[in-house]
Amino acid sequence: MESIPRRSLLNYIGVAILIFGMATAEFIYWRSLQQPPAPDDIDSPYNSRDYEQTMEKTVGIFGLIMAEWSHALASLEEPRPLAITIGVVSLLAAGGCFAAARMPRE
Repeated sequence: MESIPRRSLLNYIGVAILIFGMATAEFIYWRSLQQPPAPDDIDSPYNSRDYEQTMEKTVGIFGLIMAEWSHALASLEEPRPLAITIGVVSLLAAGGCFAAARMPRE
C-alpha cells in the first residue's frame, strides 16, 4: 500500500505549485512596480532597416527570423510580462495536477 494515495498526492502537488507560482509571480510583479519604466527601444540599431538588410544578406531569412526571436525572448526579462507568464504557467500546471487527481485510476 502507498503511504499517501495518488489523488491526495496530486492535490498536494497542485496546491504547492499554485502557492509557490502565485507567490513568485506576485513578488516579481510587485518589484516591477517599484522600478522606473525602461526607456523605449525605438532608437535601437536592431530596429533599423539597414540592420535587417545586412542580416538578411549575411545569414539569410532564417537567420533574420532567429535574430528577431532572440530579441523577443530578451524582452521576457522585463519583470511584468515575466510575472504574468509565471502566474499563467503555474495556474495551468496546478490545474493539470487537479485534473489528473480527479481522473479514475485504472
